[in-house]
Amino acid sequence: MKRAMIISLAMVIGLFLTGAAYAMWGGYGPGPCITVTGADIETVKKFQKETLSLRDEIMTKNLELQAEYNKPTPDTKRIATIQKEVIDLKGKIHDIANKHGIKIPAGQGMMGRGMMGKGKMRGMGNPWPMSQQ
Repeated sequence: MKRAMIISLAMVIGLFLTGAAYAMWGGYGPGPCITVTGADIETVKKFQKETLSLRDEIMTKNLELQAEYNKPTPDTKRIATIQKEVIDLKGKIHDIANKHGIKIPAGQGMMGRGMMGKGKMRGMGNPWPMSQQ
């Protein structure tokens, strides 16, 4: 009886550890917010320095937007205004990127792969189904 209980307990612990090892919680981990192509490191550093204030403004606007959404009765006009301001700021960043010769692929940026997606800022997860890996 005691031997059967020890074997059962060992099997349960083994299954628990195996299950934890295969759990895919959070995707691939932290990833880059923006994937840039066609630029050297110094150019990217200049771009980052030049767009720092714009990126700070975007973060502030996103926090304002979140606060507006969290109100009991959100002001839809204010939400639309903030969203337009964020789009305009992102457009300015893209213009500066073009000026520096940096290509930002479509879909990248503040909500691109690795930012605020699946897993609380730990990557967007696996973009391909298990069958295609």
